[in-house]
Amino acid sequence: MPLSLRRLRLPEALLGVASLTALHALGLAVPGDIWFFNAFLLIGTVVVTALANARPGLPTTALQLALTAVVLYLTGWGPVMTFDFVIVGWLVCDDFARRWRSVVALVMVAITAGQAAVWAGLAPSYLDNRAAQLAGLVGGTAVLTAMVLIGREAQARAEAERDRGINEERFRAVLQGSHDVTVITDAEGTPVFVSSAVERVLGVTVEQHIARRADLIHPDDAAVTEQMFQQLLAGGSEHVAEARLRHADGSWRWHEISARNLLDNPAVRGLVFNHRDITARKTYQEKLAYEATHDALTGLANLAALRTGLTSWCSGESYSALGAVLYLDLDGFKQVNDELGHAAGDELLEFTARTLRACVLGSDLVARLGGDEFAVLLTEINDPHDAITVAERIIDRLAEPEPLAGHMLRVRASVGITVCRPGEHGAAELLRRADAAMYEAKRTGSHGWRLHSMVG
Repeated sequence: MPLSLRRLRLPEALLGVASLTALHALGLAVPGDIWFFNAFLLIGTVVVTALANARPGLPTTALQLALTAVVLYLTGWGPVMTFDFVIVGWLVCDDFARRWRSVVALVMVAITAGQAAVWAGLAPSYLDNRAAQLAGLVGGTAVLTAMVLIGREAQARAEAERDRGINEERFRAVLQGSHDVTVITDAEGTPVFVSSAVERVLGVTVEQHIARRADLIHPDDAAVTEQMFQQLLAGGSEHVAEARLRHADGSWRWHEISARNLLDNPAVRGLVFNHRDITARKTYQEKLAYEATHDALTGLANLAALRTGLTSWCSGESYSALGAVLYLDLDGFKQVNDELGHAAGDELLEFTARTLRACVLGSDLVARLGGDEFAVLLTEINDPHDAITVAERIIDRLAEPEPLAGHMLRVRASVGITVCRPGEHGAAELLRRADAAMYEAKRTGSHGWRLHSMVG
């Protein structure tokens, strides 16, 4: 590639020629033939600078310093112009921060050689020999001191830049391989940085993620994230919240969001949010919670869930009206299992569960207690006759012929009923009374109901 005039430093060389020519006319520079010296200066500058541009390194820096030494000492001003070596050594060396010690050594050689030439009478000087040596000693000492200070500062700055580059590269590598999305915002919540992990986690680019801030968070979770944001601004150190974020496919994914206030950290000056997709974990937790409170076959609440719901109702905190517990047992269920098989028995239990749900209100609780026993909590009734009406409706619906396991079956049931007011009796007592009433109905063989009212 052709070298430009600027890279060859011709403007500086031409300025030097003009200055030296004017000084020579005044008898203050370059004893002898000025044109020979000017040609030497121009050609030397072009050759040395061209070498430095073509093959930068310490050898070409040494040539540049040698040319500078020759020019300075042949003009007669070498002893008092030693500071030029600082400029040349600093500007010409392509890696001064790493090679400054070598450059300092080359400058020492150049100044020592020039001063020796003046002492031996091989180079002119406009000062007497003693003054020239003193000027060279003082100037040289100042030059070397300045170059050492500049070199150490340049080295420290280069090392700091290198460490920062390594840290930034490590930071980028960690973020790129992370399954956590990192977002840094200003105090107003405007993102100033979003890690590329957002493409893997939410299926959008960084630009798309920033642009869709308005509909990113599920409306039901907006208050949670807003509260976390305000707590951060109020000086909170770190907060964790769970919220649903919109994926590129339109679905909502649960994310765990941790946030820190680093507005006072000069290296960050922002609010840092890290969030990860925990949808699988939330789904599994919900599955475990569901399985812990529901019957696997019918999907009804299990005995533990019934006790929890009944205990809450008995506390009287949320209910004031009368309530009732219906305890139901299927008559002849063992015969179905024995004659038609357990698959038919399971189908019969599922049919019973569907029938119970259809016969009660959405606020009521239906549970399978185990085997062929079921229970219903009617949370609000006007009087015991309402509970009796529900029990009769259940018995009649179950007794209707139903095609189950390839057969038309009539399901018979016995129901025990307990009616009471919330806050007057415990859950265990209600279940015990309803169970006892059910066994009374079963002993009569009428496939009907029996009532134990606990209302005075």
